[in-house]
Amino acid sequence: MEPVSEDLGLLLVEQFREQMNNLAAAVQLLTPVVQEKGGLQYEPYLAILHQSMYRMMRMLGNLEYLQLPEGELTAEAASLDLAGLCRTLGEQVASLAGQAGLDFSYEEERGSLITTGDGAQLRRMLLALISNAFRAAGRGGHTGLRLSVREGRAVLTVWDDGPGLTPPDPAEERGVLYRPDGLGLGLRVARRIAALHGGAIVFEQREDRGCRAVASLPIRPPEGGAVLRTPRVDWDRSGGFSDLMVELSAVLPYEAFAPLDLE
Repeated sequence: MEPVSEDLGLLLVEQFREQMNNLAAAVQLLTPVVQEKGGLQYEPYLAILHQSMYRMMRMLGNLEYLQLPEGELTAEAASLDLAGLCRTLGEQVASLAGQAGLDFSYEEERGSLITTGDGAQLRRMLLALISNAFRAAGRGGHTGLRLSVREGRAVLTVWDDGPGLTPPDPAEERGVLYRPDGLGLGLRVARRIAALHGGAIVFEQREDRGCRAVASLPIRPPEGGAVLRTPRVDWDRSGGFSDLMVELSAVLPYEAFAPLDLE
């Protein structure tokens, strides 16, 4: 099979986006009608429908990002508190982890870490790594996020106690980023976001069980007069849907997507 050209890939993603927007609009219009006419017995079906829609949003968002040429990748260089971003995200993820039968914890060395970067993209990077950790740990497992500082760099570690890494296949580019139960698109997006911020992500086998994804980013203090910004937490390209629910849609149970819970 011949590889899909870049132009054709962009066209397919554009058409996929159009149909995804139509589907999202139809689901939003249909949901209150089903709730009113059908009653509570249809709530599980609506939850499954919403989960599938969120999963498609996630896949489309990753495909769109990966289709962008290197020269078109941009990051908003704004002043932000990386510790505050991680702490808020950790609290949000912990509140959902229980629904997936998981334990999630957050640790930090500093209560504040001012740097420069694109807060929305850094959230997306971390959520991709956390989604991967949830999948690896499985129900009953333990995962976490830790923020530390080493030699002028912010070190963001997402860990799990799952079975560990799949040995890399030298014949394939995917290497240690491969998970046998996923496409790995989110991890590729995470790598691009880290590189866009002058950093990198490596995967390491933990000493006892599981693995950790370590994102190392340079700490870039804002220039004088820069305004500290709170990162946005919505999903702009998908009409205001929660980035948290979109990025974790592949690992949360369908019950988490009940219409009342999403309001």
